[in-house]
Parts: sequence; C-alpha cells; structure tokens
Amino acid sequence: MGREIVVVKRNILFKEKTFTGFLPLVEYDFLSVILQHLEYRERTDALEHDNTWQQPIPYVWLIKPSTRQVFLYKRAITGDEERLHNRYSGGIGGHIDKDTEEASVNPIQDAMLRELREEVTMHVYPTPTIIGFLKYHSGVEDVHFGIVAFAETEEIPLPADGMAEGRFYTVHEVETLLADSFAQFDPWTKGSWDVIKARLA
Repeated sequence: MGREIVVVKRNILFKEKTFTGFLPLVEYDFLSVILQHLEYRERTDALEHDNTWQQPIPYVWLIKPSTRQVFLYKRAITGDEERLHNRYSGGIGGHIDKDTEEASVNPIQDAMLRELREEVTMHVYPTPTIIGFLKYHSGVEDVHFGIVAFAETEEIPLPADGMAEGRFYTVHEVETLLADSFAQFDPWTKGSWDVIKARLA
C-alpha cells in the first residue's frame, strides 16, 4: 500500500455548512468535524478525482510582524504537484499523513509544523494560528479542503524542498505581483490574501 492521507466524507464535512472561497474559523468549526470523522485512505489517482472524499490540507502563511511583510515562495518545476509548478504561493502546507500524524492528538496542528520543517529552514519554528478555511468546488480543488493559518516570525526562512525561491514581501510587492498577468499564483493564495493583508495592516 502507498502513502495514506487524512480524508473526511464530503457529506459529513458539509452536513451543517457549505461555502465557497474563504470562511473565517469563528463562523464554523470545521476542525472539530475533521478530528471526529477523519479516516486514512491511500492517495491514489482515483482518490484525487473522487469528490465524495475531502482531503484536509494545512496552509500556513509566515508573517514578519516588525516589517509587516509576508513570506512568498515560488515552487520549483519538480515534484508530484505538477499543477503548482513555477507558481507563487503564500501558504506552506500539504496533506496530513498517516505515517507521521496517526498517533497525534491533534494531527492538523502537527501536520502544519511538519510541513513548515520540510519546506523551510529556520532556527525556531513558530506555532501556527488557524484562522479559517478555503473551499472551491471545481477542478482539482474539488477534493481539497484548505485549513488556513498564519505564524509570526522575525527569522528569515530559507527555502528547502520544492521551492525555487522564497523571501519576505511587502503588501505593495504582493499586490503588484497579483496584478501582473505573467505572475502565476495558486488559487488558495489569492483566496486567502485579503485576510492575511488585513492582519498585516
């Protein structure tokens, strides 16, 4: 059997509430639903096209409070997430894995910290604060459910696996890139940028 990841039945996850785009944590607690009803299933091609299962994906923005900057990175043209190759991203994250999170009391929080350690090199890894959720109901995002967080640091993270480049950007620099038709962003960066920008302000 291959890699197993956390999934939740769509009809269970959205039984009480559904939405499109960004939803603040204060409006609905999807975390409890995920933690109560999560299962582990092999990440197969079939699962990637089966929207009856939702794959929760931690997505953490790094913020530098003293300068009101945010960490953006550009993905390398390598790895299995071909749809994200060479695109800018604001959030660091990935699937919640059975082999690393199964014994965890809070697999969501632990997966966030693990992804930070895998994606960037830092002396001290900050604890993420979850602020909301992302959901789009078309294309490949139809099977993914974003858990959005931010983490504050004064360190300069160094890009690790899967990053072509990464650094802190000002709000103006991010807005300029977003307005540039040649700069490609993953949809979750666009979908959560406004709430991160508001926090920086």
